[in-house]
Amino acid sequence: MSLKLFRTLLLLCVLFTVSSCGYLRIDPLHYLIRSDHITSEEHEAEILSRAKLGWTEDGQIRVLYVEGTPYERGYQHGKLLRREVQDNLNYLYESGLDKFKSEILFEEAFERLRPFIPQDYIDEMHGLAHGARLPLKVVHYIHVLPSISEWGGKKALKKIIKRMMNGELATSCSNFGVLPSGCADDNMYTVRILDWGLHRISKLHEYPLLLVSKPHKGNASVNIGWVGFLGAISGMNEQGITLGEMGYGSPPNETLRGKPMPFLLREVLRDASNLADVRRIISTSPGTNSFGYLMSDGKSREAELYIRDRDRFLVFRPGEEAEDNEDMLPAIPGVTYGGHYEDRMAKQLSENNGKITPELLMETIIPDLAMKSNFQNVVYDPVNLQFWVSYSSSKKSRAAEEPYTFFDFGKTLLSYQE
Repeated sequence: MSLKLFRTLLLLCVLFTVSSCGYLRIDPLHYLIRSDHITSEEHEAEILSRAKLGWTEDGQIRVLYVEGTPYERGYQHGKLLRREVQDNLNYLYESGLDKFKSEILFEEAFERLRPFIPQDYIDEMHGLAHGARLPLKVVHYIHVLPSISEWGGKKALKKIIKRMMNGELATSCSNFGVLPSGCADDNMYTVRILDWGLHRISKLHEYPLLLVSKPHKGNASVNIGWVGFLGAISGMNEQGITLGEMGYGSPPNETLRGKPMPFLLREVLRDASNLADVRRIISTSPGTNSFGYLMSDGKSREAELYIRDRDRFLVFRPGEEAEDNEDMLPAIPGVTYGGHYEDRMAKQLSENNGKITPELLMETIIPDLAMKSNFQNVVYDPVNLQFWVSYSSSKKSRAAEEPYTFFDFGKTLLSYQE
């Protein structure tokens, strides 16, 4: 090899090494590369300055306060709880892949649901992914998991999920509302019992979160959920509207081509001021799987039970007999209810009608009605914008045996607005 050729090759090697080092310094997950919303480091700092992170008074549950556009609120969530979001979502994502053996199911489900997800929630998922430094697909796939778990379209899938849930797949849950006539203190209480065995293949039980959100439009609300999960399955807004949901069988018309339930309930929190609004939002949104909903309004002291699937929307009010096909729930004055153990619910709520207190609900009634897969319980006081919540603390425990945390949402709103 000539000296000239050697020097030329050496120069090329040096240039390649320098160039490669430059490329290695590029961070593809950096927000200024990924985001078309955040324009500078100063802009990011201003967005984060509108959020704050705290704890409930008993120090048991993280409380995150977010404010701004959907993207900004998602980014605040992802950045301020980055480690927790990464650990929680990555673990659940890997567990899902282990069970379903590929990403195909998640990808197919998201593509079917995507046209029905409002852009606000797409933007919020982008912000969460960017703030948490996660691949966007991880955030997308986690947020279609609730729809997949309730979908009755594939019998084989049902069997897989049943095994995944250790035989306790049914997310039928239980929900009920008791008007003042049924309460010992003349108040009103609604109860949301979430029986969902997903914590058995995840770390969700390690990351409970109360997400207090002040959007750029609509109601302020608290999403009673988990770190990294933007959809709502339990929650309350500033108008005193509360959420409760439960799976309701698997009719042949179930589909994934509609608005996902967790984002539908986010819409209720944001846009509903009364139960007429709730009925409109649920009945006019394209249905997916079959669900029962128990919603209450603390201003009017009303509660209603809805059955919604692709083709039907049924409404049942307190004191009415709830009958649908072969299902029949006896009427109880001042009470509306539905759930997994229907006979047990009817007995408990009839015998204790007029005696209901938060303590009776937490200590006696909920433990009797919760399934083995009991993951979360909420006792709402919608009149005073307050609630008590319990979460399962391990893969094997029931939330019904765990201590409850009290949260004064009304007081929080006042302090947050100061």
